[in-house]
Amino acid sequence: MTAGNRSEIEQILREAGDCEPELDSRILTEELDGEALDEAVRRRASGEPLAYILGHRHFYREDYKVRPGVLIPRADSEVLVEAGLQYLGCLEMALGDVSKITSSGVSGAVRFADLCTGTGCIGISLANEVIRHGRDISGVLTDISDTALKTAEENVTDCSVKQGILQVIRHDILTVDLTGGYDLIVSNPPYVTDAEMKQLDREVSGYEPHLALEAGEDGLRFYKTIFPRAYNALTDRGAVMVEHGCLQGEQVRRLCEETGFKRIITLKDYGGNDRVTAGFKDAG
Repeated sequence: MTAGNRSEIEQILREAGDCEPELDSRILTEELDGEALDEAVRRRASGEPLAYILGHRHFYREDYKVRPGVLIPRADSEVLVEAGLQYLGCLEMALGDVSKITSSGVSGAVRFADLCTGTGCIGISLANEVIRHGRDISGVLTDISDTALKTAEENVTDCSVKQGILQVIRHDILTVDLTGGYDLIVSNPPYVTDAEMKQLDREVSGYEPHLALEAGEDGLRFYKTIFPRAYNALTDRGAVMVEHGCLQGEQVRRLCEETGFKRIITLKDYGGNDRVTAGFKDAG
């Protein structure tokens, strides 16, 4: 196969069942040429995600390194970043449901944790914006995947606006407690149910790591552990914020409330779907 021009590439991708052949063709031809382009078109036509082929994905304000074996950043997760920034008083303009998050009133340096960090995009984006607002912040990015840890470390080096404030550590949230003293804990954990795993698009089920997706029969395995561990690790005015599936809002709120969190709220993403639930240790 030789990818001669954009129209030919679009036709190849269309015949392979690609849902956005025009967009993929434009991106591929802008970034690659020659044999590299031919190989990329072949991989894309087989269903491999574009981010893995190119090795990067834009998220929030940065461009993050991505590789097979680590979950690809999604735009929906930016709501989690914005919710955290709103809570810390570091968001220029809160849109949609994010405006419902009230500021923590926490002054001085901020300490946070990003659990199940993957590429590190959520934690790094959060820290970068806090630094851009003239605040001090430090944080830990945790995961159990070797690929994720390596990718997050590289992204911390390449994408952080200030070095030395983020630490990438191996940590299994399902079995090991968190250390204390965090003002904010964020997480985009696995939340796909067993039934949903069987219905995922081939781009996801065939290429993205099941370790970052599977969460048991009800998809709630991680929240049942994250909430109590987060509660014990947060400061008195701390907050936990988690991403979840669009049908899981009510169940996640219930688990959060049962743990002892107050003022629990679920935020919709910009597609109108339940996406992030936040809970606070203080009653406001």
